[in-house]
Amino acid sequence: MIIVSPGTPGCHRSITEAVEAAPAGATVHVAPGHYAENLAPSTPVTITAEDGPDTVEITTTRGPVVAAEATTQLSGVSLRSTDPETPAAVTGAGRLTLTECRIEATAWTAAYAHGHGVLALRDCSIRNPEGAGAVVTSTGDNAIEGCTVTETGTSGIVAAEHGALTLRSCTVERAEGNGLCLNGHGRIDGTDLTITGALKPALAVEDQASATLTRLAARENRGIGCYLATTSTVELTECSVDGAEADGMLLASPGHTVLEQCTVARSTHHGLRITGGATGTVRDCAITGVRGTGVTLANEASTQLERLTLHECAGTGLTASTGATPTIHRLRITDPAGAAVEITTEARAGLDHVEIERAGEVGVLVADDGSALVHGCSVRDTSGSGVAVVRSTNATFEDCDVHRSGGDGVHIGERGGIRLNRCRVRSGRSGGTRIDPSGRAELSESEFAENAADGITVRSAETVVIRDCTTGDNRGAGLRRAVPSGALTVERLTSTGNGTPDTHDTASRDDDAATPEETAQRSEPMRELTSLVGLEGVKHDVTTLVNLNKMAKRRQEAGLSAPPMSRHLVFAGAPGTGKTTVARLYGAILAELDVLASGHLVEVSRADLVADVVGGTAIKTTEEFNKALGGVLFLDEAYTLSNSSGGSGPDFGKEAIDTLVKLMEDHRDEVVVIVAGYSREMREFLASNPGLESRFSRTIEFTNYTAAELVTIVRQECAKHDYQLEDGAADALLEHFEALPKDGTFGNGRTARKTFERMVDHQASRLSVSPDTSTADLTRLTAEDVDGIKADAPG
Repeated sequence: MIIVSPGTPGCHRSITEAVEAAPAGATVHVAPGHYAENLAPSTPVTITAEDGPDTVEITTTRGPVVAAEATTQLSGVSLRSTDPETPAAVTGAGRLTLTECRIEATAWTAAYAHGHGVLALRDCSIRNPEGAGAVVTSTGDNAIEGCTVTETGTSGIVAAEHGALTLRSCTVERAEGNGLCLNGHGRIDGTDLTITGALKPALAVEDQASATLTRLAARENRGIGCYLATTSTVELTECSVDGAEADGMLLASPGHTVLEQCTVARSTHHGLRITGGATGTVRDCAITGVRGTGVTLANEASTQLERLTLHECAGTGLTASTGATPTIHRLRITDPAGAAVEITTEARAGLDHVEIERAGEVGVLVADDGSALVHGCSVRDTSGSGVAVVRSTNATFEDCDVHRSGGDGVHIGERGGIRLNRCRVRSGRSGGTRIDPSGRAELSESEFAENAADGITVRSAETVVIRDCTTGDNRGAGLRRAVPSGALTVERLTSTGNGTPDTHDTASRDDDAATPEETAQRSEPMRELTSLVGLEGVKHDVTTLVNLNKMAKRRQEAGLSAPPMSRHLVFAGAPGTGKTTVARLYGAILAELDVLASGHLVEVSRADLVADVVGGTAIKTTEEFNKALGGVLFLDEAYTLSNSSGGSGPDFGKEAIDTLVKLMEDHRDEVVVIVAGYSREMREFLASNPGLESRFSRTIEFTNYTAAELVTIVRQECAKHDYQLEDGAADALLEHFEALPKDGTFGNGRTARKTFERMVDHQASRLSVSPDTSTADLTRLTAEDVDGIKADAPG
């Protein structure tokens, strides 16, 4: 047995001495201690710490601790070099195997294999604050297994030139460069690797290098997670990037990359960025919680994406631009803060079986000469339009479903063009499909149903073809042609159950030429407003507002600035004076002027907005507000939000007010908010929040009905229900209404309607005891019937 023990008789005093004396293949046992020497074995030898790891330390201040020119094995030995020029362990010809060793250096690398040398590290720790942990440029079967590389001044592990390296179960921590760096023609085959705290990309593959890595985990690194800029091939399987302070993964050159079952989470910029003509496949991958875009493809990238999931991206879900040509199969995007998919600036994308839910903006946007062929796409619950095409004429959607869009289900904007085939657009908070001026469309075998405005609105004089389509149960028209056009072709359109008649083929030439303002002036909502009993001041104020909106549109069309105005209103006055009815008609009129998308009314009270738990009020208020987008949000007894009534306390009401103020600012052109209540209380309500008075700059006063007007309301109820009011009964009613106290219990129109109901009740009791009752008697209300209710409480 060859033993090194300086203080023991008969043993070698130095390791060098023992190695030189040892026969080929011998094992040198080293006693615990510190040895200052340089080892350069020229014959195969094994050097082992007699008492195990961390008991033998070999140091040098100049040159390597060990430079193997023959097969050399070290076990349980600590190597430490303070030479700023030379690695601690070097091999250029032989095979150097280090097992359970600790390696420390201050040079450009701690361990180095070059020429024909082979480096094998097992269960070692490496530290080098001045340079790399291990560098391999040799083509042999270099291997690093079960090792930890920590606090390196540059990269943790490097394969350069033609270096080849196998990595198994290794960790790289706090590298000031890359965790793993491959350049030249270097190659790494790795499994079960962890990289944390790297300053530069955790994995960098550059030049013509290649890598095959399985279960690489890059966590909390300060740069890009994986930077792949090689012209060769990279295959990453079951790899993950979590918390990168830049892009999660960046593919930046024409190499071929395969990402399979990989994940990216919480990266500061993009989740996956593909550029520079990159090719390859991304399959069964997931990107979650990134602060930028989920996937970006640009600059001629042509990668295939298969079964990709994107969740909660703070920017766009997926964007393709500047000549990218991706093919995308089975993509799922949920909860992006921006658009779900954007195809822009000459990108050409094919999308097949895409699922989009709850996009913060548009579901699918095709813009600026982008081109998209989309098949089997489902778009649900977007804040904006489900599909939008702007300044692009090559967008085709087949067998797609657009459901519950916040804006129009499909919006064809400036110089946009779309082919929509076998699609369903339904239950949107605005219209089904809107085709703006200069837009073109071919809609075939598609359904537009249950939308809050029109099923299809055509504002363009360009070519629009509608063939074998169905529009049903939309709140507006099934098909509305807003401008005269001989380029609109409609073949076999089925339109049923819509709120207003279609206008594409029934209007006369004069109707076609009518402006939206002229249409509104002779519209049913305006006629209904005019026919209301009393409310002359209200009618005047509303007509003034309608005229102001007309002039605003005309000024904008003429290129002039719009007059200062706020569409939000305060309706002040006692109950029963028609405030809800006027709000509904005002919304309908604004919709006919194209000021609002649909004009529908959403009526709410404090209970609809205020929750009984912290944080719930903002959610409830936002949900109700979003229902009203495109129409009118009518808040009755609004002053209850600024006091403690309603059962939830003033703070929750204040939260509802604050939320409303912000939403009104964010959606100033999409909704009209009307708040209503008693005059004095409404003044106090406006004073409760600094932002309210600026947003509700106009108040319309609803005065109590006069006694004569109340009689007229009773006459209307009589006509509606086949009754006649005798003259004597009318005189008695006038006297009755004049005598009623007009205090807080007085219900105005409700009082009149209730009075009619009580008169009918009294008539029924009166005639039930009469043996001879004619048909005329059954319809006649008399003064006796009025006398029968005079003792009742008012209202």
